[in-house]
Amino acid sequence: MIMLGSFDTNTTAAARAAYLEQVRTLTRVAIGDVVAGVDRIELTPLAPAGSTSMSVAQVQGALTRAGFFPGGVADGICGYRTQSAIRLFQEYVRAIERQDGVPDGRFGPGTQRHLQRWLDGGLQPDWTDAVAAWRSGTPAPGEYADWLVLLNAVKRHFSASPNRMLQLVAATTIRSDTRAVAEWDFGHAPIHLVGIRRAEKGNTFDDIFVLLIKGLVFKFQGSTEPGASTNPAGRPFLVQGQHDYHFGWHQRKYLALRPQGAGVLVVRSRNNDVLDDADLANGLEANATINIHWGGKGLKADVKSWSEGCQVINGSVYVGHRGELLNCGAFAAVNNGEVASTPSRTRGAFNVLVDLVTALGSDLPPTVLYTLLVESDLDLAPALKQGLAEVRSQVISALG
Repeated sequence: MIMLGSFDTNTTAAARAAYLEQVRTLTRVAIGDVVAGVDRIELTPLAPAGSTSMSVAQVQGALTRAGFFPGGVADGICGYRTQSAIRLFQEYVRAIERQDGVPDGRFGPGTQRHLQRWLDGGLQPDWTDAVAAWRSGTPAPGEYADWLVLLNAVKRHFSASPNRMLQLVAATTIRSDTRAVAEWDFGHAPIHLVGIRRAEKGNTFDDIFVLLIKGLVFKFQGSTEPGASTNPAGRPFLVQGQHDYHFGWHQRKYLALRPQGAGVLVVRSRNNDVLDDADLANGLEANATINIHWGGKGLKADVKSWSEGCQVINGSVYVGHRGELLNCGAFAAVNNGEVASTPSRTRGAFNVLVDLVTALGSDLPPTVLYTLLVESDLDLAPALKQGLAEVRSQVISALG
């Protein structure tokens, strides 16, 4: 069984040390400082399992050829990106091919049979043509292109008429990972994650996040609300606009998206879940703890004190690249304790987001451009706004 940390016995000690240093450099945390558990990699030699079993390097090469790990390196170490590529393949087999299985990142006989079937049949994922069009610099017409058109229209709108919050962002001298409107990048090359904050007030899991990657569109459910805060200055609302994120440790427990450097800009609200002119008058601050992380199954409940301004992705459902609602409820865990204690429980849809970025996007720069919009911004694209409302209704219905 290949799992996180497995390495081929011919992998050198120097290569293993180099991998751990690469993780430390990317996440800015040494593995030894990560909370012990299923997400902290422990390098273990892969036990010989017979001539018919694939090695780690063979799995890495096969997933690259199959289109799930385009930037994959066959280094013989099952690290975080290799685990993501395994999970992404498993999820495709489950969700698109309708085969039984849990996308748990463990490569055993069942997953090997499916991967060998793909290799023997020369199969490729059904997103291959869309990715090829994206690579050519001319993404195929459709929802992906429509989102880029909308985002660029939003940029033009706020360049001409910035609201008070964006004026503060443009004028600030605070060093941060938040971009002024003039620096917003809505080209097709980066990975874009878009959060849409609803007009209705209240800390509930009723927001939709849109991932734009390589000509493909995926949607996730969660909350852009700040939850609660013990800070007497009030709850930290992430400012509207674009921010630079990359992978790092959430509370040193599991990988999530974190501000790339000094932190993102926030406005503190003294009125709990409402931002008003008085809050804006208090100015901005940079906050390095506003992560984009997992929030459990996605039950219809309030965002409570643990949020502290983070953007939260839930695990029960997501909308795939073909526009269908995909349910992960059978294996989505409620909390980290369940992930640790039950191998058949995962972070569900949140893992899909992670795996798309780290595996499908493994040949791209590590930065994810996260753009927070408000619902009224979608008035520039009524069809997308209506489609997002329909997705929200589907999600709410699925969650019961």
